[in-house]
Amino acid sequence: MILPGPWLLAAVLGISAPPTPVRPPAPTATPVGEASPEASEREAAVASILRRAERVAPGAPEAKRLSAELVEAGSGYLRRGESGRAIELLGEAYALDETNGSALAELTLAYAKEEDLDAAAFHLRLAEDRADADASAVPTPDRSATSSTWISIGEIFSAEHRLEEAVGAWTEAARLGGQDPALLRRLALSRDELAVARGQRSLSSENFALFAEPAVPDSVVRLAADQLEAAHRSQSEFFGSRLAKRQVVVLYGGRRFFALASVPDWVSGVYDGKIRVALRANAEDPTVMSSVLAHELAHALMRQVSGDRAPGWLHEGLAQWLEGRRISRDETRDAVKARGARSIEELESRFPGAMDRAQAKALYAQSLSLVEYVVAVRGEGALVCVVRRLRDGDTLAEALRREAGLAPGELFSGWRAWAGV
Repeated sequence: MILPGPWLLAAVLGISAPPTPVRPPAPTATPVGEASPEASEREAAVASILRRAERVAPGAPEAKRLSAELVEAGSGYLRRGESGRAIELLGEAYALDETNGSALAELTLAYAKEEDLDAAAFHLRLAEDRADADASAVPTPDRSATSSTWISIGEIFSAEHRLEEAVGAWTEAARLGGQDPALLRRLALSRDELAVARGQRSLSSENFALFAEPAVPDSVVRLAADQLEAAHRSQSEFFGSRLAKRQVVVLYGGRRFFALASVPDWVSGVYDGKIRVALRANAEDPTVMSSVLAHELAHALMRQVSGDRAPGWLHEGLAQWLEGRRISRDETRDAVKARGARSIEELESRFPGAMDRAQAKALYAQSLSLVEYVVAVRGEGALVCVVRRLRDGDTLAEALRREAGLAPGELFSGWRAWAGV
């Protein structure tokens, strides 16, 4: 099951010892490799700021002005994906003015984007420890921009399942950004997850980072890692694409977190950027756990291969198909006769809305049967090509026409005749 919207939950386990706080080396005037006129002009402007910075004392009024200029320059490099250069300039900006909250936030984000999460965590703690003289002030555009930076930092920590830092970053965002309801809901849920996640242990394999609650036996964690790697080999061959980075997987020894997140009691696995599985008494049954893990992994790969543009019915239909589930035409007719959708558009509109177990059974069966129909009449390759077309910007209708020779209406009417519904 793929959850609606970006569930910005949090991450876990204590971080390693913080790096020793060292002022970064003075930035060089011209990085290697930039030769365009625009790049040369940017570097000339930066060099001018740095020359002036050499003649001022940190904390002085002129130092504060230069710090602001360096933040603007460093943020520009960060937006262009040059996080290394951004770290140099933002580190200098913070050294010139340690009261510059924007410099500290952008520097933390730069370290996070450079994947130096320990350094990012250290600078997050500096932000948490700072005395904020204007904590009660009404948010200004500058404060709101800094709040957005901390939201981005929290998302990066969350994706790596570093719960405490995600909570810390989102707390900073809330402090600076006022009482935004979406942010406060995100923060409350991440705090709930942090409470549930205490004591989780981890296991890393080639493509997965697994986190397990104490109630989950070590043998089950190892089995899950093996099953995930096997499923990844199969599905990456199907999609022609491997996971771009190590996927976080969380194994729960019960449904406490699922209850906090309002996941229906008939759902045992969800994908929200992380694969989350609630294990029951039969957790060591290889078939049961393998199916759930393969299903959620399919969501992860579908999101990547489609550029997060695949419709819900295709997500659920293909995920079931890749976990190995098949449905007969008799089962399809029984499942959809009362609660099935009457068109592709109606089917898509029902995802990801709230649904009871009976409705979910009907819609999931219909989605799986539609995928089986496409495989039967056009082959597996057509499905993969449809998914890839979505990533390239095609609508579903365009992708279906180009790769399967079917308009959405033709797909649905052809499926109805094929399935006898």
